[in-house]
Amino acid sequence: MTVSYSLRVSEARFFSFTRLLAVWRGSIYKLLWQEVVLFIVLYYALGLLYRLGLNEEGRDTFENICLYAKEGLSIIPLSFILGFYVSLVIGRWWRDRKSVV
Repeated sequence: MTVSYSLRVSEARFFSFTRLLAVWRGSIYKLLWQEVVLFIVLYYALGLLYRLGLNEEGRDTFENICLYAKEGLSIIPLSFILGFYVSLVIGRWWRDRKSVV
């Protein structure tokens, strides 16, 4: 079933695009909003914990944990992981293209 949003787009106001994304059935924002909100809450919680909740020794420990995590990320390069992702996407695209043609 096709849903037409042309009337809503034609009546554009300042925040109408944001509202249109909220009602659009195929919107990726509807799928990701919970993860984005969780990420933002955790980001600010860790920031507040670091700035207000830790003493100098706790901050040093927190920074050492961050450095350890950064070293772990450098063991497997991000480009290597993205290569697998791109390969997967291209494979799916090629399979879909072959099924259409």
